[in-house]
Amino acid sequence: MRSSLRSNSNANFLSHMRMFSTANVSAFHYVNSDYVEQEESATPAVKTSSSAVDLQRIKLAATRRETPLSILQCLKLGESVSTKALLKNLAFLNRELPVRFARRILELSGLPNDLRETEPFQNLLRNYSLSFDELQTYSDSNRLMFLDADAQRRGDSELDGDEAMEFAIQKEYADLLQAITNRHKQDVIFMAHGISLFKRYQISRNKPCEEIQRFLNSFNRGRLGIRIMVGHHLALQHQFYHPEEPSSSAYLSMPSSAHSRRVGIIEPQCDIEALILRASQSAQFVFFHHYNTVFPPNVHIEHSKELGGKKVRFPVVPALLHHILFELLKNSLRATAEFHGLEKPSFPDIVVKLSSTSDGALNIVIKDYGGGMPSSKEEKLFNYMFTTASSTVYLDFPSIMTAVEKKPVNATMGENLPLCGFGFGLATSRLYARLFNGDLTIKSIIGNGTEATIRLARLEDQIEQLGDK
Repeated sequence: MRSSLRSNSNANFLSHMRMFSTANVSAFHYVNSDYVEQEESATPAVKTSSSAVDLQRIKLAATRRETPLSILQCLKLGESVSTKALLKNLAFLNRELPVRFARRILELSGLPNDLRETEPFQNLLRNYSLSFDELQTYSDSNRLMFLDADAQRRGDSELDGDEAMEFAIQKEYADLLQAITNRHKQDVIFMAHGISLFKRYQISRNKPCEEIQRFLNSFNRGRLGIRIMVGHHLALQHQFYHPEEPSSSAYLSMPSSAHSRRVGIIEPQCDIEALILRASQSAQFVFFHHYNTVFPPNVHIEHSKELGGKKVRFPVVPALLHHILFELLKNSLRATAEFHGLEKPSFPDIVVKLSSTSDGALNIVIKDYGGGMPSSKEEKLFNYMFTTASSTVYLDFPSIMTAVEKKPVNATMGENLPLCGFGFGLATSRLYARLFNGDLTIKSIIGNGTEATIRLARLEDQIEQLGDK
């Protein structure tokens, strides 16, 4: 079965463009993940805007084990959400988040001086230090004394108390999480700017690329884990107390369809074809904005025989899958147009094929005819330092940050970002795919095209991967 994701008519495409331009957990189980403490000389005192954060306290928090998230457990929490369940998850976050923020602080503090002292990394270090300090201060306030470990083991019966107090605590903690959410809104731009500095540092100091890769993978993996924990709790609490209102948090949120049955930030039965359509339109919008007068290639979706041509529904965090699809599709659009010539009135279609695997996983294959690439480039695709964009591409980071800051909550992800040049789209896409035990692989045939395969693990296997795969 084959269905077009966009009309061949340029008029219809322009209507899409106008539409987009105006729109513009409880503790699960422990794993061994010991933190290797940095040398004292590599971790100078971390400063916030008001005081020096106790570095020893940060180090102590970082030695505790992180708790991996299970998508299945996140769904169970949401399906039986109650005041008591939210309070238990609040207590879990109160213990877990300082650990994760502390590890990010030590990773940033361990960077070489001439990188750590640059503006984007100082911004990141300041933000994570402030968030750690606020979380730790709240924990020290003993507002959650009635949720001690013994009470949590004994069950909900021990949590019965003053409903007004319980509601007040949930609201004040949600306000704290929302403030942290807003503070870290620009982190991805700081990282992109920092990566551009990494490139210069690597050239001037001959710094091993592997070391930089490890830092960026670890930091981004941890950053995303925090986003998921915070976003899921905020979304669940909002859905519980305000079921008729859309979530006001922009943390990993994206507009839901009319038939959405979202549980927190998770869609248990996500319409994968509709998500591909949305990512395709977002990528086409960015393409058209970049080239101005060139209409992008068509995108089509095909179902394999075993799926019977039916709509594919699969449990995912829609915002994460959208990010992966968006990055791959905009790369395919650009490669196809540039390979065949921007002056051409039309281009070969990009085909997206859905198929299931014997172990219950779902494969999404994106195939383009953009000329492929030599093996020397293919080997570097997931390197944060590598981009297929021309070296003449200029990134105006202040303008990008302003656009992201002004992005409406209900706008589609990625439309404020440039078509190419960030240099970390594929690297972070694979990281996102692997976070919950999936994967992203890319094969290319020089002179022909490129085929990218996103593998999504079945629900039972979607458990957060805290270390390198």
